[in-house]
Amino acid sequence: MGKLIVVKGDAVQGTDIHTVAGNATNPAAPPPTVPYAGSANFSYKGAMTQALATFVTIGGVPVALTTSQSSLNPGELASGGHAPASGSSFVPPTPVPIPNTLAFAPAVHGVGVPNAASGSALMTIGGVKVLLDGDKIDTCDGTGSANSTVTASGQSLVKSA
Repeated sequence: MGKLIVVKGDAVQGTDIHTVAGNATNPAAPPPTVPYAGSANFSYKGAMTQALATFVTIGGVPVALTTSQSSLNPGELASGGHAPASGSSFVPPTPVPIPNTLAFAPAVHGVGVPNAASGSALMTIGGVKVLLDGDKIDTCDGTGSANSTVTASGQSLVKSA
């Protein structure tokens, strides 16, 4: 059975792990703050937005390829699920309250790229594989960890064999 082809704007969702550092209020002051460094899980909510096919569209919407990229939805880095203090499963556990000066180390740009195993085995555009519903996306860290998935919803007509 065929799979839907991914187009511009289709959702990319998953979970990333990032290193964070900052200062927390010291519950046993002095000193007034204590340093924190660790890692946590962060929700990735984005869409396929960049490096899409320039001459092939479905219903007027550009097709996503294995050379395309995703980006976080607006606001996700500032106050959404990808903001430094919005993490979960901190290792080591954070002091209470969660540090209010947390920052990503290194900085996070929210870009996702298709995993090396993604794309249609049969359909290409200009020799580049077309992305399909359910393909894995390596978001933020670029380590090949396939931590997110793209969901085709921008079109419902064209499927890959």
